[in-house]
Amino acid sequence: MALNPFSRPTKLMSFSSILLLLAMLMPLAKAQSPRETTIVLYLQDLASGPDATVVPITGIQGKPQSFTSFGTIFAVDDIITETPDKVSAQIGRAQGILVASSLSGSNVHVSMSVAFTNVEYNGSSLEIQGISRQFERYKEVSVVSGTGSFRYARGYATLETVFYDNKTSYSIIRCTVRLLPNSQ
Repeated sequence: MALNPFSRPTKLMSFSSILLLLAMLMPLAKAQSPRETTIVLYLQDLASGPDATVVPITGIQGKPQSFTSFGTIFAVDDIITETPDKVSAQIGRAQGILVASSLSGSNVHVSMSVAFTNVEYNGSSLEIQGISRQFERYKEVSVVSGTGSFRYARGYATLETVFYDNKTSYSIIRCTVRLLPNSQ
């Protein structure tokens, strides 16, 4: 007599197998659905004049010091505001270094701290690092750490120049930071 695939023991075994499989997959489904936090910041960037907030420090001797000249290193101390308007509330400073890191001049390495001074995050910081592809509209860099409210932060930030005045070398850069929940 042939075994009936629809007999009671087979149905129970199939149902048990499905329950076991679901029990094993539940933790994975939970781990793959974290909520992210989004913070939008505006960097007020001035690259010329006596009040410049980004200045070249050094470069290769005999070559111009510019964002497209390989080896040029810049110091940055940009004001961060809530909105693109430069007179809107200041919420911190973007402080760090930029290095023209590609021979072609197309990439700048960013190593920057976002130091918050506003009431909500005062004393906290985010550490941003990565390659900024200068000639792309959106540049994506990593959020590698943080302090205070952002301890153990991880995520990424997109940088977009929303305004540029070639005459004064003044630009407004929207920095959209996306953070995963802390893994404490």
